[in-house]
Amino acid sequence: MAAIAQAHDRPASAGVERSEAAAIWRRFRRHKLGVAGLIMLAILGLAALIIPAVSPYSYRDVNPLMPFAPANSMDSVRGIPHLFGTDYLGRDVFTRLFYGERTSLFVSIFATLFIVVIGVVTGAIAGFYGGWVDTVLMRFTDFMLALPLLPVYLFANKLFRPTTITPEDAFPVTMNLALIFVLFGWMGMSRLVRGSFLSLRTESYVEASKALGASNRRLIFRHLLPNSIAPVLVAATFSVGDFIIWECVLAYFGQGVTDFIVPSLGNMVVTAQVFVWNMDVLNPFEGIKAYLLIIPGAMIFLTVLSINYVGDALRNALDPHQTN
Repeated sequence: MAAIAQAHDRPASAGVERSEAAAIWRRFRRHKLGVAGLIMLAILGLAALIIPAVSPYSYRDVNPLMPFAPANSMDSVRGIPHLFGTDYLGRDVFTRLFYGERTSLFVSIFATLFIVVIGVVTGAIAGFYGGWVDTVLMRFTDFMLALPLLPVYLFANKLFRPTTITPEDAFPVTMNLALIFVLFGWMGMSRLVRGSFLSLRTESYVEASKALGASNRRLIFRHLLPNSIAPVLVAATFSVGDFIIWECVLAYFGQGVTDFIVPSLGNMVVTAQVFVWNMDVLNPFEGIKAYLLIIPGAMIFLTVLSINYVGDALRNALDPHQTN
């Protein structure tokens, strides 16, 4: 009889999940800026994957004969145009721009995934068990939150990155930066999940499950965690944009991903600004010096703005008080 009951319950449960997902998608689609942000993110993400792979230039290709070449200028060696011109070393800006987008997205998404894992685990344990477990975990979380992020990021990156770096160290350097973001970025997620668990564990359906003999594992994974996932998703979305900005800030202080190793949006802006300060005309396309700053700056703006729009739309779509 139990097997028959379960067999009848599964399709109904699947139908409820499908209808709930459809309702969330309907609410998301009403947020026009969120849909526009999602489309823009999809375009930028695909371009970051495809363009560096199909470009005739590598992000490392240097042509000392063509520094600061204007847009659509023909390469003196390959005879292929540089769509966005070249930088001070004659490197193709178009290829480096989308490779830089790939680097910045990789660092921020990787860091976000791991802060979600760490934050959910620590917050769920603290919120569910309470008592001395909650006290120990939250006091440690408070200690980490009290640290000033910028000096800590700068010091940790200086401490953990290799002393001698070559262009072949691109992956270890980017991973090092992402892991530093994880190490000092999980606390807000942990507090969010803890607060959600503290609120949900007193709900009547949780108390009823306890009375029926449900195990702690079932209570956490069946009742508490699924009902806490909405704010986690929203916070994770905004964290991606925050880490992109932090990557740019660390690049400004010379502690991000270095320009000669691999391009990122942050180090492209920092490298270009040195030449922009020496401009003697207001035309941003004169010698394309300001152009080199505007392009990665616009890419950062579009990426972070799109992420924020998607986060706002997710917040509205996952709100159970919204009408279908």
